[in-house]
Amino acid sequence: MAAILDGQLVHPVCSTFWLAYYAEVAARRAIEPFLDGGENAVGAELWIAHNRMAPVGAELRLRARVTEVEGNRIWCTFEVFLGTRCVAHGRQLQVVLPHEVLRQRVQAAYAQLQLPPPAEHPNVRIGQPPMR
Repeated sequence: MAAILDGQLVHPVCSTFWLAYYAEVAARRAIEPFLDGGENAVGAELWIAHNRMAPVGAELRLRARVTEVEGNRIWCTFEVFLGTRCVAHGRQLQVVLPHEVLRQRVQAAYAQLQLPPPAEHPNVRIGQPPMR
């Protein structure tokens, strides 16, 4: 979780990179109950304000909420807490598409660079974390 750039520890605190990763996970979990069986979603935008430091190993709590739906675009807002203090907040956009359309777009991205196609992947749901 530390801020490590080019293999060098820059700061021994939770990095913005890792906060962004966990925000993406929380936003994905927030929208999954609304996806139909043949749909999937892809991240399209992420904005994050990282306001406070959190020590590496500290237990952070994320809260993501669906705040806007426009066609196939779903926006979530999120907040990251260390105890009662907000460490970061932001907004994330996911675009919902049929899984087959996403599969075709992945194949096309590889073909454009004349790379071998990736292995087929299922229409994945990450599900909810275990309750603590």
